[in-house]
Amino acid sequence: MRISLLSIACLLFSTTACLADDTGASFDNGRFTFSGSVGLANIEAKEYVYLGSHKGSQLDWESKGVTLYSGAAGVELTPDWSVTATVDIGTNGDGHMVDYDWVPGLYVDTSMDGWSDRSISPDTRLSHYFAGSIEIARQVYADDDKQFGINAGFKYSDVKWESFGGTYIYSDTTTRDDIGAFPDGLRVISYQQKIPVFFVGLDGSADIDRLTVSGGAKGGFTTGVRDIDDHWGTNTRYHDDMYAAPVVMLNVEAAYHVTETASLYLGGSYENVFNKRGDVRSRDTVTGETDSRKNGAGASYQSMSVKFGLKGTF
Repeated sequence: MRISLLSIACLLFSTTACLADDTGASFDNGRFTFSGSVGLANIEAKEYVYLGSHKGSQLDWESKGVTLYSGAAGVELTPDWSVTATVDIGTNGDGHMVDYDWVPGLYVDTSMDGWSDRSISPDTRLSHYFAGSIEIARQVYADDDKQFGINAGFKYSDVKWESFGGTYIYSDTTTRDDIGAFPDGLRVISYQQKIPVFFVGLDGSADIDRLTVSGGAKGGFTTGVRDIDDHWGTNTRYHDDMYAAPVVMLNVEAAYHVTETASLYLGGSYENVFNKRGDVRSRDTVTGETDSRKNGAGASYQSMSVKFGLKGTF
């Protein structure tokens, strides 16, 4: 992490120096904006298995302190219309996974503490995290130091974890009668979510001398979280297709203009994909035997991030 921050700091310094000597350029009366940043993110997801109205399983996945590399590019098509594309890539982080089961006849009750089986994997690794978006924005109001607009766009996120080792408490013949541990380094469960989102939103900004404060709120829906869940101990792979779910995204940013064309900025964002049920298909990866259930799965997703970077306008 120290190497990453040092590298980005050197990049910011050198790029700012170059921009300070540049009066800017235009193409077809357009204005182009580019930005790069490094930051930290917390990412978490939950997956569910339902047996009718009864929740049979819940897996909580999370990674804290993920190193986040971000880039964005925008173009002003007209004084009122613009298009922006963003990319986020996450690595490392402190991961954790807990797997709860409520086996009929063996669980205590249906609360989170009433499980029949539980396994915990502190060695949970973020295999990959990627998020990309594109949006078109329309400015509806502007004066010398304030502006307000609306936007619409599409975002796609892909995140995957793998858990290794850990401890377990299972219910074999009676409740919680089997206590043990998986060997260190043994791959236990893998989980991947693919999240397509369509959104509309509002954004605005205000200039205070060299400082620009901006923020926005977006709402929309995912056309359905797609997830893949591998339980390596039982050679079982699950494919879940969720129904459309609501999504909320918030962002805030403060940018300090070092020159007319370059600014340093600090920003934060939050995203919540609400839990929605869906259909599940399972396959034994050894025998090839398959099974499926309607409305037998569920998934949700959340992320929070803080970024620091450089923005240049040409």
